[in-house]
Amino acid sequence: MAEFRNFNALDLTTIPFNEHDCIFENRFILAGDLDDSAPMRDLTRDPTMRPFLTSPYPFKIRFAMMHLCLGGRMRIRSNLNEYELHRNSLTIITPGTIGQCLEISPDCRIALIALSNDPVITEDNSEAALVVRKFLAKQSPIELTDGQTAEILAICRALRDKLRQPDFRFKHEILKGYLQVLYGIVCQQMAPLVEEQDARQGSRKKQIFDRFLEELRQHFAAERSVGFYADRLCLTPKYLSQVIHAVSGRYAGDWIRDYVILEAKALLKSRQYTVQQVADMLNFANQSFFGVYFKKAVGCSPTAYMES
Repeated sequence: MAEFRNFNALDLTTIPFNEHDCIFENRFILAGDLDDSAPMRDLTRDPTMRPFLTSPYPFKIRFAMMHLCLGGRMRIRSNLNEYELHRNSLTIITPGTIGQCLEISPDCRIALIALSNDPVITEDNSEAALVVRKFLAKQSPIELTDGQTAEILAICRALRDKLRQPDFRFKHEILKGYLQVLYGIVCQQMAPLVEEQDARQGSRKKQIFDRFLEELRQHFAAERSVGFYADRLCLTPKYLSQVIHAVSGRYAGDWIRDYVILEAKALLKSRQYTVQQVADMLNFANQSFFGVYFKKAVGCSPTAYMES
């Protein structure tokens, strides 16, 4: 059984699991309440899950994850967005996401697939790849029907049973095939949501805002100036900030600061890095500049936050 180590960077070797879950070569985990016949467990009392679900600090997630809520309720934060998950809510988490479980009901039941960064799923269909990228830019849950949830669970059970079969020689091929099927099914559910989203976001200003967030997700660790993002979008800094405020009610600088601070908090709480190392990773000139920036946003020094 995996031991949950006391740090806030979550990779496949630190995710909590038990003997009922399916682990394959430290690159794939299939876990949770896959079988209706199994007794329901209170995740809030499960010693393997409790540190993960009740941590007051966010986790930097270093793998891809598909999380399906089968019952009960869970409230999570993914980067800067909060969501409430309930029966038939499906979420996709991408590597690099900073996530946190904020609240979970005792009757919550989940199924999840966790996958390392290995290129197991191929994107041969450009339309499907575009749909996935557009949808994941929003990071919102997909609401499934009972039938769609049952279909996904059936595939997960079939994959689990094959990976557990000791004399089956072609497990890599099975894993790739079943994951490709799941990828196609999820794309099918994403497509109408993306089309609806595109129809709502037809305005020029909303397009600029979406492009700004995409650039920010890619570059916030190295670039904190509004001018950098304005140049990327071929706009003036003043106009970009005006547009971002008109769409979101917050200025571009506020969004940049929040992304930087969220990353800083996760790195500090991981206790894997010194304050100086975090300052270097976030492209601050020195620890002093980072300390002033952090304290202005959070209200305490990086060292005090790390030790709290």
